[in-house]
Amino acid sequence: MAFDKPSPVTELTQELRLATTMTGGVSLAVWMAGVAREINLLAQASQWRRQGGPFPADSRLSKQSAEALRLYAGLIDLLDMIVDVDVLSGTSAGGINAALLASSRISGADLGGLRDLWLDLGALTDLLRDPRDEDTPSLLYGDERMYAALATQIPRLETGPFPPAAFTGGPRTPSTTLYVTTTLLAGETSRFTDSFGTLVQDVDRRGVFTFTETELLEPGTVAALALAARSSASFPIAFEPSFLPFTQGTPAAGKIPARPPMAPFANISRAHWVADGGLLDNRPIDVLLKRIFDRPARRPVRRVLLFVVPSSGPAPDIARDVPADDLEHPLGLVDGLLKDLSAITTQSIAADLRQIRAHQDSMAARTDGKLRLAELAAQLPEGARLLTPALLDDYRSREATRHAHDLTDALLRQLGTGVPKSWAAELAIGGDAEKVCRKQITESILSRRDAQPRLPLGPADLARYGQPGYDLAKSCALAVVRAAYQLATSDDDIADLTALTKGIHAACPPPDPVDSGALVRAVFAKPAVRQGSLKDAATMIAAEQLRRSEVPQDGWAKLGRVLVDGYPALKRLADKALPADDAAPGSPLALDGAAAGQLHTYLRYLRPATDPGEVATRLFDLAAAQRAMLPADADIDQSVELVQVSADTRSLLAPDWQTAQQKLTGMQFHHFGAFYKRSWRSNDWMWGRLDGAGWLVHVLLDPRRVRWVVAARPQATESGAKWFVQHLKALGAPDFPAHGYRLATVGGDSGRLTEDTVLRELAFVDNPAVPMPPSLPATSMWLAQLWQRRVLDEELDELAGTVLDPNTNDQPDWSPARSRTWAKKVLAAAPGESKYALLNEDPVARETFNSDRGSPLMAHTVAKAAATASGAVGSVRQLPGVVKPPIATVRTLTLAAYRVVSLTKGIAKRTLTAGAALLVLGLAAAVQSATLIGVTGLTMAGVGGYLIVLGTWQLSSRLLFALVSATLVGAVLSLATPVVRAFLFGDREHSGWIGTHAYWLGTQWWHPLLAVAAISLCGLAAAAAKPKRK
Repeated sequence: MAFDKPSPVTELTQELRLATTMTGGVSLAVWMAGVAREINLLAQASQWRRQGGPFPADSRLSKQSAEALRLYAGLIDLLDMIVDVDVLSGTSAGGINAALLASSRISGADLGGLRDLWLDLGALTDLLRDPRDEDTPSLLYGDERMYAALATQIPRLETGPFPPAAFTGGPRTPSTTLYVTTTLLAGETSRFTDSFGTLVQDVDRRGVFTFTETELLEPGTVAALALAARSSASFPIAFEPSFLPFTQGTPAAGKIPARPPMAPFANISRAHWVADGGLLDNRPIDVLLKRIFDRPARRPVRRVLLFVVPSSGPAPDIARDVPADDLEHPLGLVDGLLKDLSAITTQSIAADLRQIRAHQDSMAARTDGKLRLAELAAQLPEGARLLTPALLDDYRSREATRHAHDLTDALLRQLGTGVPKSWAAELAIGGDAEKVCRKQITESILSRRDAQPRLPLGPADLARYGQPGYDLAKSCALAVVRAAYQLATSDDDIADLTALTKGIHAACPPPDPVDSGALVRAVFAKPAVRQGSLKDAATMIAAEQLRRSEVPQDGWAKLGRVLVDGYPALKRLADKALPADDAAPGSPLALDGAAAGQLHTYLRYLRPATDPGEVATRLFDLAAAQRAMLPADADIDQSVELVQVSADTRSLLAPDWQTAQQKLTGMQFHHFGAFYKRSWRSNDWMWGRLDGAGWLVHVLLDPRRVRWVVAARPQATESGAKWFVQHLKALGAPDFPAHGYRLATVGGDSGRLTEDTVLRELAFVDNPAVPMPPSLPATSMWLAQLWQRRVLDEELDELAGTVLDPNTNDQPDWSPARSRTWAKKVLAAAPGESKYALLNEDPVARETFNSDRGSPLMAHTVAKAAATASGAVGSVRQLPGVVKPPIATVRTLTLAAYRVVSLTKGIAKRTLTAGAALLVLGLAAAVQSATLIGVTGLTMAGVGGYLIVLGTWQLSSRLLFALVSATLVGAVLSLATPVVRAFLFGDREHSGWIGTHAYWLGTQWWHPLLAVAAISLCGLAAAAAKPKRK
């Protein structure tokens, strides 16, 4: 029975926040779009649970997508959670999908339309520039095709059944922050001074677009979002650089839509040309992490970072050593360039992983340090304080220095757009402008917070320390509640702690984050600032920073009041915890014991907890003392889990498909592969949805939440593990086969997944002394089939349809016979297990450029790519004049051949016929005495030879190699015979055939080059045809 109505969201409901980063990958964007589709369905299911009520009868979702959405809603209802995809980042092609996903959160759009968008937008023959274009700055259309399509299609995505505007109780705009990276080709200039005061110029080329929910809500932001996505996906050579206007947009020009001003969204201080974001930052995790730690929570939140990457690389083979580079086999020019490009665009995630681990380690160290300080303070004599004047001075200095660094960097970056004349002397070489600014800002902040008494005694004194001080004190209050949540065992416990958490956040709602760059620009806009000194400007910037971070003193009093009111409930939870002296490390019992110890420590420090002002002061003392002894970083004590979402994953429906190399056609040709063929993009989209569904189910089945749900079940008549398995079956999970599900073959053995396997994995829910696993892979694989079957119900027929009837304009898109046979079996199969089993065959994923060599689409693509590439080379203005005629000749040949292939529709026999005719007619014209006719004939012969090479290669590369090799070798050897040599070139008495019939070859210096170019073109094509191919 389909899930029809979710239960209400209560204080017991867990909030799962998914931050998502999508990396580059060119045509692998199609796979990432499939993952984005599944995330979008999960987000809509969560929105349904927030909104409540039955499923809308007028939903425009497909039947299969609606079923998948209901399944997500049923699972999060069973686990009593809501899901929020609130922070996103992306680069290159991943930036496009991240932008679409962020936009859908605000507009409520359903991303099912991404399938057709990518199937149409990703067509290589349409992306390739018209070879007839006079100017060819790149091989593919960036602005005219990519930007235009995104700007047009984003607003056309259909609204889903649960838009935020329809939220019960009024419109609800979900908190959303999107970061998209790009590369600034000119860079932003900044300056700083070294230890000796020497001025050092710095150029920062890393560009970042930032969109918040407020900006995404504005209709005019769509064009900016599309331009940001297009700018991030500007792969060099493939796409031309993108232009970013600063404060004045550019009007529409031909097929290129108008560009909006990007100053509100980008970290730029002037207009820029930009390139692919993956050149400098193909793993945009750092900006995302910062936003994760900045966003407050109203309840304990599980924070997961989804790192969406098609593949992290081939898995190492433990049986084989990685081959070392060999000096005797140096890299050639092409190999070296390809490896250089790979090194730039496939940066390691290791640095980001270290950053996450460092955050987790730092958070654990700060938690322990805060706990130990509370222990020491609890033992101090009556009236003594943890915070001393010396510690307070250290805290004030660290906080002021941190703000001074941020503001000084923003100030000096802004100077890259122009320096006021009155500041020229202060910024001259040998000056110390950076240190002067930093010192002035630091002193301005310290002077504001330097007052009597030396130590704050209540809310009025605490208000001097602004938002930073308040945030630190609030984090201490939340640490107390966080320890208590581990001990909550009843609905009343959760209700008390939820009310306590809400009260802490409601005491003083946080203001909008201060953008240092925007703050500096606002100060710079004042004429009095630019006419004064640089030192005065730094003072005004510091004053503006302090103004924007003010906190009213009643906020401190309210914060203290919340903990005073909640103290009895916290004490009750701490006292009822069970002893855990002999519990196994990592077991629920051990975790409860540790939480009880922490809570007792904090409560002893805060007692007697009767005066709100005193409690607020104690919170500040603890926070300031801790921060004074640590680097003043901006991290908040919030744990984050990193989950890599890749195609290197297993599925019970296709146990033989485990890696991206096996599944995705986009892995070919340096990740451009899926652009080649519509059926290839359809295949990658399908696998993206399959893999995405599997990973999302894996993330949702958090062992800690499963244990909580099982413990809260109404009646405990059976084991918790069996109870949970039965509820998953009620949701729709299939029964286990008699011998279990076959798993992937490893080392010649194929394992089995049985119900006993799942029950053993869930054993921790019944025995608190059993260590809790980090995840539930077996249970997740079994349950994920529910969603993956819905995906196959919708996508298998679509994939088969693109194989048999690709509908790609008038260009045939023939697939190999094996793929067509499989597609017919798919369309003929009845829905059910027999149809799902066909996924394990999937011949489309096994297709390669080599297997598709004989297709008309390949011929058309090769001919157009060659013509476009020659046009691009010819468009280079810096070419020496001596090489321009040969390049013009090559462009003429390739353009003419492309036109002929378009007429023959790429069919090999027609191409061969046309090539033979042109070759014969061309040779006949080439022997004429007239120069014009001879040049024309030689051009026709060159085009004919090129077409013969192309057509023969389509039929068989071995035949081509043999044909061309025999012709060239025979021609060269024949020149050694006196008869042939005399016939062609003559002797002292006779001028020979060339001198008589083709004397025009010698009338201009470039005429022989024309002939050599035609012959070389055939030779190069022959060299490209490897005889080992079949």
